[in-house]
Amino acid sequence: MTEFVPTKHENRRPQPESIDKRLRRHVTGRIRDYFAVTPPGFERLCRRELVDLGMDPEAMTIAPGGVGFSGRLVDCQRANLHLRTATRILMRIDTFTATNLRQLEKKTAGIAWELFLAPHAMPRVRASSHQSRLYHTAAIAQTIQAGMARRLNGPLQPETPSQTLFVRVVEDRFSLSLDSSGPALYKRGYKTGAARAPIRETLAAAILMTAGYDPARPLVDPMCGAGTFSLEAAMMAKHVAPGANRDFAFMGWPAFAANPWAFLKRQAHRQMVVLDRPRIFASDLDADACGRLRDAVAGSDLADAVRVSQQNFFDCRGDQYGDCPGWVVINPPYGIRLGSARRSADLFRAICAHLTRHFKGWHVALIAPRKELLRHLPFPAQQWPLLHGGLKLTLLIGLLAADHP
Repeated sequence: MTEFVPTKHENRRPQPESIDKRLRRHVTGRIRDYFAVTPPGFERLCRRELVDLGMDPEAMTIAPGGVGFSGRLVDCQRANLHLRTATRILMRIDTFTATNLRQLEKKTAGIAWELFLAPHAMPRVRASSHQSRLYHTAAIAQTIQAGMARRLNGPLQPETPSQTLFVRVVEDRFSLSLDSSGPALYKRGYKTGAARAPIRETLAAAILMTAGYDPARPLVDPMCGAGTFSLEAAMMAKHVAPGANRDFAFMGWPAFAANPWAFLKRQAHRQMVVLDRPRIFASDLDADACGRLRDAVAGSDLADAVRVSQQNFFDCRGDQYGDCPGWVVINPPYGIRLGSARRSADLFRAICAHLTRHFKGWHVALIAPRKELLRHLPFPAQQWPLLHGGLKLTLLIGLLAADHP
């Protein structure tokens, strides 16, 4: 009998694929689904931003509270770096059906978490459940973490603060999404102190975009407070990426590579422009608020764009800011900041009267605290519903007639 001698090819046993190859195949090189979370009502603005970044519009879906899009990991990183209206970017990990906790743990353990989480990392789990047999969100979170521990098979940290897994359950259908952003994207890294009732940066950017802000013309922020409108306008005027001064959760992922990320940041930095004079004019009665904003601007790359001064709004006039009308944006005090609804209404009417008298020909973006204040508005304006700090407000976008009496 002839002895069987295996050939070189037949003798070769299948070798486990290296982690680097798996990362390239399943994370960095693969087209994945993402979801950009936005303030309610501004989803289409975020979609426009994604299109401007080169994302495929045919692969986008608009849903309440955000925009779904597809791309590679580098596209997720670019979205975090450049989007002005998104609150966070979620990477879709998996979807499946589970009707009991045992089934949930088993399916969670079947996911290749080693491709998405650093060794020994245990993310926080934030779960929501609607019309599902599994409705106890704390039990859902604990079961998912148990499934992760089974898969990763090693000692895990109790929770890794920089990593969060969002779990949404609808009619027993689970959607698992890993947060790529970390701290919310409205945390740009410019502000040096808190202000009363500050507007979020993402909302301010959405308001400026809705108002049609043109960075070539002046913008006045005459009740600036923390200066959110001014800082957002300055970043737009100078083409500064809003995420250029912060870190992100994806920097702790196994697929993260420092050199490609540094290249993306260098590309963003090269887009910045230097202004020959300030185009954004921020002012407020509060000397401390002006001081904090002045310090924030002076220590940043926005110093050539913003001028800060302590001034009463009712001393501001359009002709103080050059010959060309521009935009005036106001988030006036209201509610507990003034102490009564009547005082808030009186201030709102006085602001409108001052604008029509001293900012003729200017575009205006003004937040109104209550609907009834709009009955006798002295200038034509589009009205947009706005949620801010749990309050239902109205954003007014209008053009003050140049020949208004």
